[in-house]
This record gives sequence, C-alpha cells and structure tokens, in this order.
Amino acid sequence: MEFLHESIALGVDLLILGLCAREYVTYKRTAQVLKTAPQYNIDGQLKSVVEQQHDKKIPYAVIRGTVTPIGVPLRSSLVPSVSGVLQIVKLHEHRITRGFAGFWTEHHKLLHESANEMPFELRNQQHGVEIVDALSAAVLDVDMVYDNYEPSSLSLFDHVFGFFSGVRQRGLQTTEEVLREGSFLTAIGELELDGNTLRMQPSQEGPLFLTTATKSTLIKRFEDAKAASILKLVVCSTISVVLIGFIAKKIYRRRKQEREEAKIRNRLETERRERRARSRPHTLSQDQLCVVCSTNPKEIILLPCGHVCLCEDCAQKISITCPVCRGNIVSKAAAFIA
Repeated sequence: MEFLHESIALGVDLLILGLCAREYVTYKRTAQVLKTAPQYNIDGQLKSVVEQQHDKKIPYAVIRGTVTPIGVPLRSSLVPSVSGVLQIVKLHEHRITRGFAGFWTEHHKLLHESANEMPFELRNQQHGVEIVDALSAAVLDVDMVYDNYEPSSLSLFDHVFGFFSGVRQRGLQTTEEVLREGSFLTAIGELELDGNTLRMQPSQEGPLFLTTATKSTLIKRFEDAKAASILKLVVCSTISVVLIGFIAKKIYRRRKQEREEAKIRNRLETERRERRARSRPHTLSQDQLCVVCSTNPKEIILLPCGHVCLCEDCAQKISITCPVCRGNIVSKAAAFIA
C-alpha cells in the first residue's frame, strides 16, 4: 500500500507507452511497405504484367483510376440527385453528461450505421480494375452528402430526470457519406488476375487504401504520424523513468531505515543479553540449565505442557514443539524459580 499511487500511475503510463509503441510500429511498417509498393498504370499491359507474377498476384501495388460502377449506380437515400457505388448512413446521439467534478461535457454516441455497396472498378479509358471489399479499407475517402442535426425538445420532466441521472440528450445527427461515381482515387492493395479480370483486394502485406491522395502524400502522412508517435514515446518513457526513479528512491530510503532500525535492535539485544548474563548466578546444577544450550538457566515455561526447560535466548528460536515432551507449544511465559 505504500507505493499504491505510484504503482497505479506507473502502470497507466506503461500501458500508454505500449499503445504508443504499437502505434509507432504500425506507422513505420505501413510507411515502409508503401515505399516499396510499385505503381502501375491501368492500361492494356497491366494484365500481362500481373500474369507474369507468382500466382498471378502482385502482393502490394498502387493504381489510380476513375470510380466506375459495374451496373446501375446506387442512389443516395437522402439526396436523390447524388449517385455512387458506396453509401454509409450513420445516426448519432448528442448528449451531455455530468462528470465526477460536477462539470457537464458533450459526447456523441453512434446509434445506428448502415452501409450499401455495389461492384465497381477503377477505370482508365477502356481498361479497369475491380475493387473488392472496399468497406474494409483502412483509409476510405468518401464525400459527405447529407448532414442534418435535429435538437431534442425536452420537457420539464426530462430536464429534472437528466439533472439527477447526469445525462441529457441534446439532439440527433444523421449523416450520409457516398463514394461518388466519377471520383478519381488511388487504390493500394493486392492486385490479382482472376481469369480475364483484374481485381484489387485487401493484402497480407499491408492495409487496403482507397484515397484521393497520391502515394507520396500518403507516405508523408504516415511519416508525420510516425514522428508524432516518437514524441509520444519520448514523453511516456520520460514519465516512466521518473516514476521508477521515485519508487526506487522510496524503496532505498525504506530499506536504509530498516537496516538502521535492525542495527539498533541488535545492539539493544546484545546489551540486554550482557546485562542478563551478569545478573545470573554462576553456580548452577545441571538440572537448572537450559536443555538446549546447557549454558543459561531455565527461565521460560511452555504451555500447556508446563515444562520449564528453556532459557530466554533459546525460547526465541523454538516455537513449535516442547524439546522435552514434543507437545505443541501454545504459549510461553516467564518462570520464576525460587
């Protein structure tokens, strides 16, 4: 309990440090695989390039093209004039909650999310690459086509109930995001030739990206994020070192104090033994001597057996069974022999 607060603070800091280290490794690895990923043009030669690869796959590649639906495009449910190939509708609840300090802070909670997608490809003139599982992309650049916030109409009862419960609803927000037909995207993932169809899909080498940014811009983003992660690691590491040093200093001081107290106890015990030895009679029969050391007189009675057989020094070392009858020792008491 002496180091409880410091240990909790150190544990939290080490947890944050671990998360920052994991974040740094992710950013570093992603930046590395992006740098080594080859970029190809969507043209008539791309199929032959992929066909020459092992298993007709390029593990991680970069392509750029125009979003083109395979079939009839999706129509926005909230903005019918907008069409695309991917639609994400979200419903958020905005609320204010009272914290432990009594201050009210605003939060929002996702109540519902629905997504629709249709087959589409990135095209360059007559040539195209089909995109598979676009919703799993780590970066998916879509357009916000609808954003509506409706404040809640609260009654007096709602205000009173919210005051005592610590939660008040502010309103509901509905948003719709659409990947528009005709958007120009950069796609990064595994490029595979399946029969006569080129497909871009999630890769084991790195995450899938569908973004309006170029490859160089994406690399710069991850390099900047990696630099920020390094700063977080330095700060968290410094805090951890300070906390460890503080705890180590307290442990050192406590052990130093324990050693000094032990020295004082030993010195007092030695002086007490010397005074007791000087006050003891020097002519004792064998029956009056301790059965263990045979030097000091019998001074302690063992209970419940009642044997007076130990001196005070030996009684401190024997606490389980009586050395005479082997009975269990429950308690000890000083014995005064006339």
